[in-house]
Amino acid sequence: MEDLYRILETIGCSDQQPMVLATIILVKGSAYKKEGSMMLILDNNRTVGTLTAGCLEEDLNERAKQVWCEGRTCTVEYDLSAEDDSSWGQGAGCNGVITVLLEPVAGELRQNLLLLKNRLEEKQKVARITRFTKSLEQLEDFYAVEDGSNFGIGEFFEAIDEGVHPYDLKNGLIRSKHDSDLFFIHEIAPKPLLYVFGAGKDAKPLVSLASRTGFEVCVIDWRPAFCHHDSFPEAKELIVGPPEEVMKTLSFTEKDFVVVMTHQFQKDQYILSRLLNKPLFYLGVLGSRKRTQRLLGSERIPNHVSSPVGLTIGAEGPEEIAVSIVAEMIGKMRTTGKADS
Repeated sequence: MEDLYRILETIGCSDQQPMVLATIILVKGSAYKKEGSMMLILDNNRTVGTLTAGCLEEDLNERAKQVWCEGRTCTVEYDLSAEDDSSWGQGAGCNGVITVLLEPVAGELRQNLLLLKNRLEEKQKVARITRFTKSLEQLEDFYAVEDGSNFGIGEFFEAIDEGVHPYDLKNGLIRSKHDSDLFFIHEIAPKPLLYVFGAGKDAKPLVSLASRTGFEVCVIDWRPAFCHHDSFPEAKELIVGPPEEVMKTLSFTEKDFVVVMTHQFQKDQYILSRLLNKPLFYLGVLGSRKRTQRLLGSERIPNHVSSPVGLTIGAEGPEEIAVSIVAEMIGKMRTTGKADS
């Protein structure tokens, strides 16, 4: 999920150079990435993000040059299922057919993508709805924002299904109810927010890995010698102060993730007591279940508390523990419900 944010950041910082946005709009069979995956192609064959394991990038770079020169979109289909030397997959393990939309990032599209960037930074979910003809010629581009506002061009509700919100539709291509047109639905969520209570050495790999996998991370600790930018360069925010004061300033939502790992029993106990009834998406506590039971003063640990935090992979050391925690957080988003839903 990190590619999209890096793409939008690049677009926001580059207003003159040629840029073409490549988006997977259809996958038949298996592929390296799913519908909605994006890659930004810049001049000199530079790219931000990936669509495959290197199977198509060279061809996409060449097609992008033509798209930019002509100033119009196109779609291209790649069959990755064959394994001979002349196939796109070249035996790389892909076993599907993917369709990619190429769009020159200029004019209205660039303006819409910058608006999308702003809405995501405001923690608003956005559904992009692109309308195509039966032959996949792009017609309209519409953006429905979580707060009820919208931008772009198009009217799609009646054409898709009356009374159905785009967030209730599955991502991908769907057919109009009234004609042969197609709609590509792409729900785009803001970065999930992870609060890490504790700035010890074992928090460093967790903050780094979570940041690189698409989380915005806020580190909280009462010790300025531990909680500083040199220790956590990838953190979005650092808050220094005692938990008793900091907790008064924070507003948690049902989309947020929290990991408690201060290693100070009384502070963990205080933090956990204030978090138990908050509408969090994920709450994890470092340490054994017995320690968490003592923190809670009860043998019963609520189902919504992950203790011990992270997947059971036999993790040893801070790096492996970080992997287990991030994997558990991502797994919950993918399988039991989205933090951005």
